[in-house]
Amino acid sequence: MGGMNMPNITNYSPLIQSMFGGKRTSWGTESTLPGVFQFSQLNSSSIQSQLKAAGIDTGSKRYKAVIEQMKKTGCTGNMFTNVQSIKNLMKNYNSRGEFVDSDGLTGLIITDETGDNYKKIIDIPESSKDKMFEAVRDSFLHRNGMGDRKGDTEIFTDMYRQMKSDDRLSAGYTLRQYRSAYVQTFKSAIKGVDPTWDYGKVVPSDAINSITRESVESQLTQSGNTFVKRSSVSSSTLDIQVLLLPIFFDLKLF
Repeated sequence: MGGMNMPNITNYSPLIQSMFGGKRTSWGTESTLPGVFQFSQLNSSSIQSQLKAAGIDTGSKRYKAVIEQMKKTGCTGNMFTNVQSIKNLMKNYNSRGEFVDSDGLTGLIITDETGDNYKKIIDIPESSKDKMFEAVRDSFLHRNGMGDRKGDTEIFTDMYRQMKSDDRLSAGYTLRQYRSAYVQTFKSAIKGVDPTWDYGKVVPSDAINSITRESVESQLTQSGNTFVKRSSVSSSTLDIQVLLLPIFFDLKLF
């Protein structure tokens, strides 16, 4: 969802801020660059006329979404922006005012409205879980536990395309929970054979050869908005809570 291709939840603030224009100190108080104005002047008849002359529909959801995002990312009255910047930013939103990333996907940006409500387990494609499990397994077998950013990005993006826009944030959250469970299982199995093992150290293949996606998931149960591992003593007792990965990928999987 850094960069427009990130599969997880992404903060687009730096990108958007870079297109707004500069602060007073960077533009200069006597700036005469074409179309430049102070943000506090946005609703003046003069600026509104300039925006409309540039082909901007100031009553559209696309325009309103851009202005709201500008406000949220720090564009205040004493800052300067320009007509072309606003027009360029509007290209990143659809007619419903939804942000569209470089893969053509919507629903992948956290807003004040979504808050943390997206953090819930939902049904996701079996193929996505299969691909993620194989990616995690491959990282331990062939890269000593080190992750593959590009590979993970492709898995998430493929899954997002199969989900409704409103479900994509929750789908990404859910797949990260599964990934965490897969990683923890492989790591625990390896530590059981070699307690000194750490990422980057050769993995004893016999320690993980018997692990399957089914064997991992059969030991999981949902507790609130995450998974926990069933106790080996009693299937009704929960013991090890699956650790969550950071939103942004690290070079390591866990």
